[in-house]
Amino acid sequence: MTPLQLALAGLAAMPLAMLALPVYLHLPALYARDFGMALSSLGLLLFVTRLLDTVLDPLLGQWQDRLARGALRLAAGLAAMAAVAGFAWMLWPQPGWPLWLQLSGALLLVYLAHGWLTIALLRYGAALWPTPAGRARVAAWREGWGLAGVLLAAALPAWWASSVGELAAMQRFVWVLLPLAVLAGLAAVWAPRPPAPAAQEAAAAAGPPWWRDSALRAAGVVLLLNAVAMAIPATLLNFYVADVLQASAQTGVFLLAYFVAAGVSLPGWVWLADRIGKVRAWRVGMALALLGFMPVPLLAAGDIAGFTLVCVLTGVALGADLAFASALVADALGARVQQAGGAVFGAVSMLNKLALAVAAGVALPLAQWAGYAPGQTAGGLMWVYAALPAFFKLMALGWLLYRPPTQGAA
Repeated sequence: MTPLQLALAGLAAMPLAMLALPVYLHLPALYARDFGMALSSLGLLLFVTRLLDTVLDPLLGQWQDRLARGALRLAAGLAAMAAVAGFAWMLWPQPGWPLWLQLSGALLLVYLAHGWLTIALLRYGAALWPTPAGRARVAAWREGWGLAGVLLAAALPAWWASSVGELAAMQRFVWVLLPLAVLAGLAAVWAPRPPAPAAQEAAAAAGPPWWRDSALRAAGVVLLLNAVAMAIPATLLNFYVADVLQASAQTGVFLLAYFVAAGVSLPGWVWLADRIGKVRAWRVGMALALLGFMPVPLLAAGDIAGFTLVCVLTGVALGADLAFASALVADALGARVQQAGGAVFGAVSMLNKLALAVAAGVALPLAQWAGYAPGQTAGGLMWVYAALPAFFKLMALGWLLYRPPTQGAA
């Protein structure tokens, strides 16, 4: 498979990432400040719609497993249009209808469409290249496009907001997202099609249900522990930068260093996996993440260079997470991808969203218990920011050492 074909196969990850980041990052502030929605109502609405989104992912995946290829392509096109329409609806609510009702409808539309497309993209990638080494390449291209989308979604609205305001900047962003979504759809037409399963693969797929597979269960444990380890620093980053480093103005620089390091490192992780296997390569990535967090307790207010180094090291480690997590699930799934790929990747999507909820539910109360008060005292925030994700990363590494998801990829 040529690099051009791989690039086309993963291009849809870019508009998906561009859609997701503003919903998480900008939406709450926009509706509280520009549209006047009460924080209590906004918080409840976001919680309920996100909960529905999380619960529905496995059902969306099972639905995809039952559709024919032609129906899947049609559904993907409809989902892409629904996602952009829902995003635009959030930014241009219509007069005469309750604001909470419009936001609920728009969020559910975006969440369902985004979930459908994410699962479909993971399922497609798992089926596209039937060898372990090939799956790592598919994942690396897909996640590289996703990182490019994250950088665009972080940079463009912030740049425009300085002159036209945040709401107008997000409305302008829709007109960037729309042609990229169309481009991704056109690329999907020219992207390679997954091969039909051979007779022996079809016979292998007729084994026990996927949820009884020990390799898939092991992969699920590793993914959840690792996702929690990544979600905790994301939850606490703004607090740490503001009240420990006292460098809020540099937050964009830190994020840029983190995501650029992840993107640049992807080819290196694929190269390493070709030589020692994905499981061993991911162990190296997890060890690097632990090493990257070690300087954090030594940093003090104004230590910009030191924390930039932390961001670069943990960003490189993020590249391993992106390259290997879904690829190892695909390895464990094997020939069953056509029959159960949607259900499995729907469960993976649910685990990632569950990790975000666990991170918020554990890290924020622990930070308060450790004496942290935003804008007043840092207390023990530094230890919660560094030690808690290291603990979960260490558990993920231990599980990957003693219960690897697949023997073939080790």
